[in-house]
Order: sequence, then C-alpha cells, then structure tokens
Amino acid sequence: MQATEAMSRNPVCVGPETTVAEVANIMRSRGHSNLPVTDEDGRYLGVIGAHDIVGRCLPTYLSEVGDLYRSGEFQPFIDRAREATDLPVTAVMRSDSPTAREDTPLAEIASLMTIHHVHLMPILRDQMLVGVIGMLDIVDRLSAIAFTRGQPEP
Repeated sequence: MQATEAMSRNPVCVGPETTVAEVANIMRSRGHSNLPVTDEDGRYLGVIGAHDIVGRCLPTYLSEVGDLYRSGEFQPFIDRAREATDLPVTAVMRSDSPTAREDTPLAEIASLMTIHHVHLMPILRDQMLVGVIGMLDIVDRLSAIAFTRGQPEP
C-alpha cells in the first residue's frame, strides 16, 4: 500500500504570512491539530501544529516558571500567548519535519511518523504539496485490513 491510497487530497493549508491567531482559529473551526504551510504556488514550506503554538506560549523555565509555580497563575503563559498571536506562522512552524512522496509505502510513512513523533505527513511531488496523511488515516487503513482478514471472498 502506498501513500496515494491513504492520503487526503486538497488539505486545508495556511500561507507563510498567516498569523498564529488565524492558524489557531482555523484549527479550532476545522478540527485539525496540524496544518501544512505552503506558498502561493502550493510549494511546501513546513507544518504548524497545536503543540508548536502552545510551546511558543509557554514561559521560559528560569525566568518565569518558578513564579508561575509559586503563584499558581497562568499570567506568564497568557502574556506570551498574546505576544504570539500576531506572529507569522513562519516564526512557529517546523520546516524540518519528514515528508514523503506519493509512491512511499504506507509502512514507511507510519514508521517515520512514529520515530519523529509527528501526526501529519505531507505528501509531496517536486516540492509541491499533493496531499497529507494523518495518523488516523493509517489507523483506518490498518483497521480495514484487520477487518477484512478472515472474511469470506465476495
């Protein structure tokens, strides 16, 4: 089984100038936790995830976590979140995440996603985004295979 058999085509994408606040709104409204970042021509630039956004908003350990722990308030987190909302997605996205091609075996994609702790695998053709595979797409394929095993042929 190859990437083309499991990938979602025409995924929701964001551009490099999209703000972190806009990305968060898109994620919330569409139910996605990761989004590919592409330029205006559809060339893949990276991935932005909810984890990246939250990580950007966390206070630095030495300067603020001690105070956060003692006070029990999230003010440093809230302050950094406010600062991050106007940042372009390029300030927060990951451009070094693994990618795959349309002919990449699904087992290889599952392995890469597990090793690199990513939940979205961009599928590229000549640096252009043609689809994505999420971890749930792989689970769906595995469950379909498991379900049909042992079933009588139609």
